[in-house]
Amino acid sequence: MSIKEIATQLDLSVSTVSRALNDYPDISPRTKKRVLKEAARQGYQLKGADAAHWVQSKRVITAIVPNQDMQYLDTILSKVLAGTRNALQAEGYLLQVVTIDTGKQELSEFERLVKAGDQDGFLLLRTRVNDPKVHRLLKLNVPFVCYGRTERATQFAWLDLDNYQVGQLSLNQLYEQGHRHIGVISVSERYFFAHERRRGIQDAAAQLGLTIASEHCLEVGFDEEESYLACAEFLIQHPDISALICLTSTSARSAALAVTRLHHTQLNHKEKPVSVIGCDTPADELTASMGITSIQQATPGHIGEQLAKMMVSRIKGTPVKELQVMLAPGVVKTGF
Repeated sequence: MSIKEIATQLDLSVSTVSRALNDYPDISPRTKKRVLKEAARQGYQLKGADAAHWVQSKRVITAIVPNQDMQYLDTILSKVLAGTRNALQAEGYLLQVVTIDTGKQELSEFERLVKAGDQDGFLLLRTRVNDPKVHRLLKLNVPFVCYGRTERATQFAWLDLDNYQVGQLSLNQLYEQGHRHIGVISVSERYFFAHERRRGIQDAAAQLGLTIASEHCLEVGFDEEESYLACAEFLIQHPDISALICLTSTSARSAALAVTRLHHTQLNHKEKPVSVIGCDTPADELTASMGITSIQQATPGHIGEQLAKMMVSRIKGTPVKELQVMLAPGVVKTGF
């Protein structure tokens, strides 16, 4: 928004707005207060240590996605980011998505991005255990919101599913259905959500007197084809497994496809196919047709909208303690 548009909004002259922004003594305190409040609302920032010089901020939010998760953008995160982009546009912000490798160069790449100063804030997606990006942004006091948590969750703004409860709910759901030989299809526990879901599963199993053997746990990535092949081999090697808990929607679809195909071959003689629970899996037509039980939070689009609103609030100075939102999971569809 230009100075002229601010003047029109407040029914003032362009000259009055300009002089108010630059703290001229001939402008009344009341008028200055009105102009400064509107300027701040529209994204103007005070620049320069020696002069009262106001310029409009870039109004860009940068979303950081780990490079190896690009496959995952085609499912949940793409819908989350679409919701975020639409909500930010309504507030006058642009969303740019940047991928950063999670290897040795991660922090140096991130440092260059932060120092470029081309954004008003950051959205961090798929937070990891001891995430270095979180540590750096906290040190620099840069506005950011995480979709997910870390060990330092009390110190920053975040939106997350109660992943510990997701794990417990999944295990209890299968136990109530009579399953006692349960497998887990996980991803690396360097992702904080996976760590919490595994912890919830193990604690729920212990409370019920069950043991989930280490050989009944399979770690996969986010590529659906590779996950499908790994799940098919896993099921052939462990015919005693009657149910699977999949920690991502990608692995749930891969596992369900493997279950369906194996069930219609001579490699599997069970009357019923292996049951599949998908953590954080949308209850859509595809999920229903594959017989997946979904453990879900809010819809991805709604989550994206919430992240955008939290990001704007954080930029405006809302304390982080008021921007820490935990979503409760629920069973939204019963599978086979």
